[in-house]
Amino acid sequence: MKLCSSILFLFMLNVGYCQQVFDKTNDVYEAFLGRITDKDTLIKNRTKYYKCSEDLSGRIEFYYQNEELTLMTHVYKQGFGNETFLENYFVENDTLKIKTLISEEMHMNTLYKESSQGISSTSVEKVIEVTEQRMFFKNNLNKVCFERKHGEKLSDWDHEYFNTLTFENGKCIEDFEEIRYKYRLLRKAEKKLDGYSNRKPKCIFHIW
Repeated sequence: MKLCSSILFLFMLNVGYCQQVFDKTNDVYEAFLGRITDKDTLIKNRTKYYKCSEDLSGRIEFYYQNEELTLMTHVYKQGFGNETFLENYFVENDTLKIKTLISEEMHMNTLYKESSQGISSTSVEKVIEVTEQRMFFKNNLNKVCFERKHGEKLSDWDHEYFNTLTFENGKCIEDFEEIRYKYRLLRKAEKKLDGYSNRKPKCIFHIW
């Protein structure tokens, strides 16, 4: 019994410590995003568009602080649908620390109403469910995921409210090795930007 209690205590201690480390790094990440929104002149960025095929194209934005890469934003379309993917890669000391994935799911709700006169009617409303997951890399081998989610009628969706939601421990929905592979490809693309023109986007790297 004492052994089980000790193991449980160590587990809770590790979870609490990991949460604290994530919160600290996440605060730095959030502050950097805020500076980008406020158009901080100390942050420099480069934006490049690419097109590899009719069903694969996108945009990569590199943000630099003191000439060091701090954030990569990758927005792309893959496939022949209208779904757009958005990923953020937050970098500290040339090391990936946080990978953010935002996914949106839209569906229709049918509402049935009946008036006092007994007349029934139906209406349809769009509902959006947003999930944001942040994968935190403690080191090159260990990672832990935190997430927040919220569903609301599209007409009532409040982005500012969503941003106030706290992150909780969650199950990682992305493969660790695949993320590291994507990250390395984007870093290679960064080196190919010199002399690259946006006039006629090319496939500046072979991507998944």
